[in-house]
This record gives sequence, structure tokens and C-alpha cells, in this order.
Amino acid sequence: MKRNFIAVLGLVFATSVGALAQMTTPAPELNKLDYFAGKWTTEATIPSGPWGAGGKFTASGTGEWLKGGFFLVSRGDFSMPPELGGNGAALAVFGYDSDKKTYTEDRFDSLGRHVVLTGSLNGDTWTWAGENNYNGMTIKSRLTMKVESPSSYASKYEVSSDGGANWMTFWEGKGTKK
Repeated sequence: MKRNFIAVLGLVFATSVGALAQMTTPAPELNKLDYFAGKWTTEATIPSGPWGAGGKFTASGTGEWLKGGFFLVSRGDFSMPPELGGNGAALAVFGYDSDKKTYTEDRFDSLGRHVVLTGSLNGDTWTWAGENNYNGMTIKSRLTMKVESPSSYASKYEVSSDGGANWMTFWEGKGTKK
């Protein structure tokens, strides 16, 4: 009986170690996120809209791979007109969900927001989409980033308060790798 228990325990341990070894290999899709590693700046223009007069949006940050290669962590600072939140800092964690076949982003900022996005890459265009609650209102968001070169992309951030039937441009700009 004792020998059977030890044999079963050994089999369970060997199976667990084998499963763990498979889990410790990052999905090959994560290699695409390497584009965002390094130091980046973003400059964009916010048009007038229901959020106010608009103005300039700027951001700078650095993306680095978390040890193990499963997540890219980006930390940075941003600035926008005071009526839209003003200056702040943000932390974003990018990954890949192999089960859902989608990229993921969880972003936290110093204004108390937690934004959850899913992403896809089609050719040279990244699209990130999510749904969040702002002041009791559900807002859908969509960020489109068209890669122009290894060190730049054009971007457009859109929002919808009617479930995605109508989209408004919140900002358009450009990201540049330093």
C-alpha cells in the first residue's frame, strides 16, 4: 500500500513538473510585443468634443520585459488638458492569452483608472479595444496603431458611449521610439 502511494505520488509529481515546464515557455505571439520595448514618446491632438475644448496629449514611457518573458511592463508619464485629467503616471502590463488567441493589456494610472483592453495584430496594424466605466457611464474604447517603421507608429484613440454604434475621435497622434 505504501509503495503504491509513493508510486502514485511520484507520477503526480512528474506530471506536474512536466506541465509546469510547458507553462514556462512564453507563447511565440509575445515576440510581436517586443516592438513596444524601449523608450517611447507620444504626441497627439485632442479635438473639441463632449469632453471640452480639447488640446494636446503627450506621454513618455519605457517598456521592459518582466523576467521570464511572459509580460511586457510599461511605465510612463502623461499630460493632457486639466479638464481631462491633467498630468499623471501610468503602468501597463501587456501579455498574450493563448486560450483566447488575443493580446491583453491592463493599465493603471494615477487618476485611479484601471483600463482592461484586448488587442490584435493584423498586418502592420495593432487594434486595442475595451469597455470601462467613467463616472457611471459605460464607455467603449478603441486604439488603432499603424506601424510606420521600427521606431514610429500613427495612432488614433476613439471612444463610444452608445455601445460602439458611433465612434468619436478622442485623439490622433504619433508614437516615436527614442
